[in-house]
Amino acid sequence: MEKFRKAAEKRLDPTKAHPDVVAKEALVNAEFASREREMFFENAYGEILVEYFVQWLKTEPHETKTREFIFNSALALGDVKAKMIRYEMYGRNVSFMGQGNEDNNG
Repeated sequence: MEKFRKAAEKRLDPTKAHPDVVAKEALVNAEFASREREMFFENAYGEILVEYFVQWLKTEPHETKTREFIFNSALALGDVKAKMIRYEMYGRNVSFMGQGNEDNNG
């Protein structure tokens, strides 16, 4: 029951929880979520790219329009992935970006 006591105290009276402990738990949860999200997207992108490659291999050399379409689709997928990574990185750094502006103005 002791292992559940900490969770109950934090839930029932959040003022008892030390801010460092709360911050550490939030960091652990954020790292877990980021790692799981990264694994999910890497698997999804990998499967899609393999499917594009298989479809490209099934085409004949003279089917240039089909091959170019598949190639451009794979490039577009890479652009989507890059944009999502930029948004995620921007989201992680927004709080730090605001601190730099306050220091320069004040």
